[in-house]
Amino acid sequence: MEWVETTAKTTAEAKESALDRLGVHEDDAEFEIVSEARMGLFGRVKEDARVRARVRPATPRAKDERRRRRGKNGGRGPRGQGRDGGDRNKGNAKKGGAKPNAGGREGGGRDGAERAPRADKGRSQQKAKGQGARSGSASSDDRSKKQENTVTDNEATMPLAEQADIAQEFVAGLAERFGASVGFVREDVADDEIRLTVTGDDLGRMVGPRGNTAAAIDELVRTVLQRQAGSSRDGRVRVDVGGVRARRSAALERFCRELAQEVRDSGVARALEPMNGADRKLTHDTIADEDGVATISEGEDPNRRVVIVPAGDA
Repeated sequence: MEWVETTAKTTAEAKESALDRLGVHEDDAEFEIVSEARMGLFGRVKEDARVRARVRPATPRAKDERRRRRGKNGGRGPRGQGRDGGDRNKGNAKKGGAKPNAGGREGGGRDGAERAPRADKGRSQQKAKGQGARSGSASSDDRSKKQENTVTDNEATMPLAEQADIAQEFVAGLAERFGASVGFVREDVADDEIRLTVTGDDLGRMVGPRGNTAAAIDELVRTVLQRQAGSSRDGRVRVDVGGVRARRSAALERFCRELAQEVRDSGVARALEPMNGADRKLTHDTIADEDGVATISEGEDPNRRVVIVPAGDA
């Protein structure tokens, strides 16, 4: 399956765009992150994220299944032919002078030399049947394993708290590689979302320039949880290294309220710079609490933006 390459403001949006082009669910695709996005303040993107994706290759047919299909004919070609596709009766006719009938049986003499090929033939058929039976049994085992895997996939959804435990353990191990000693603050920010704030005195390397490394860690945790919980995963665990995400959200919220006041005073709509999906959602939620103004979205990713307009113009 060919790879497709997409770009967007964030890695998550680039993946969503790739899934749209492939026309498959995220569990049926595999991704390769070419480069992370370089973000500025309030959604200003200096360099888009770049992702390659393709449909996850289908599992090839098991060897036991192919062996079982061959076992039905005992490894031979059509009736009347040998393993090499030649005429089985023709060779027997040369040896014993027998005339083949429609069923491929010889009518030769009764001495031991003439009967020996028949005995070999019987043993060969019995051997082929045994191989077919063993292959069929192996195929049944494969089907049983697939059914067991299906049952496993349909198990109860992994609790969100358990996902947070996995995320915390992963980030703690990652912090050791960064040479940082960290702690965690766990918050239930919504019924379906837990925020893990990573605390510590030496988090500069984990935060990275403009918070890019912190954003990459959050995305990496999402991938780890997807692989461990699979389709049984529900809700979301967000990792905020050093509180960078919380501070950014607070700054964006203040900025949106200032623009809302300008729109109320002037009656003129104000468009924000293109932002990722999470920042757009925060902007919509913030303006929803403001009187006399509303929000609309315009454009397509990665240039989709929020516009704050007077309430009557929405």
